[in-house]
Amino acid sequence: MPASRRVPSHVRDDDGLIARLRVKLAEATAARLDVSEWQKFVVLHQLEAWAEHQYRFFRSIEWGDADAEGNILRLISYVVDQKNDDAVLDLFERPTVQRWFKQNDPAFLDLWKGQQDPLLEALGHGLAEVQDVNDVIDLSQYASRLRAALPADPQLAIGTTKDLLEATMRTILQRRGFKNVEALAFPDLATRCLTELGLVGTTPPTTKRERAIRKIASSARTMIDTANELRNAAGTGHGKVVGEEELISADDASLVASSGLILAAWLIRHGKEA
Repeated sequence: MPASRRVPSHVRDDDGLIARLRVKLAEATAARLDVSEWQKFVVLHQLEAWAEHQYRFFRSIEWGDADAEGNILRLISYVVDQKNDDAVLDLFERPTVQRWFKQNDPAFLDLWKGQQDPLLEALGHGLAEVQDVNDVIDLSQYASRLRAALPADPQLAIGTTKDLLEATMRTILQRRGFKNVEALAFPDLATRCLTELGLVGTTPPTTKRERAIRKIASSARTMIDTANELRNAAGTGHGKVVGEEELISADDASLVASSGLILAAWLIRHGKEA
């Protein structure tokens, strides 16, 4: 008798990855498996007793009801909790399901194989940068929100990144004696902060270093403005017409978030030096 297959231990032992597996596998199989395939799956893995108590399971799938994906998630959670790895892998390794993951969540396939997502590595670096300057401005609440938001909620990550940058710039200006910083509109806030830190000059640069720093500051300003624009278009913070929200991928949100964290730490460090 062949040995039972196993979900990779690094996935099984990581609460975040196993939760992501439940949700994403439910989304993938809901999109790729029809009711006949589910009926055969239940019989093959001896899940008839479970199905008998879930009378909506087959019906909701057959009729494409709104609760179908939730019922599938319930079944997948059951087999995961029962450590029925043969059943989990039967679903996960199906070619149609693998194609779904490649199209919709390729980063999870890398994590399944034990390969670290470089964007998540960058996010980790950004979180470390912010932690290093917490003694100057404590941004831990924003860092915690970003850590919790990604990769599951890219819209929240975008909104939080914009709030992080805004809070950083307002705090820097207030600690330098500026009044009514809350009244500054976002574009004016960015200009005032960068100017106050000496990163935007009113006269031509006099050294190569100064010229390079000005270029970096110009790119930083573009990043700050873009984070605000992206938040208005696709992030949280403004109520949008339901069903017409613009989507953003977890990969793009991770890039914005990691850049925002590093940029916030960079502004804080320049505030200490100026």
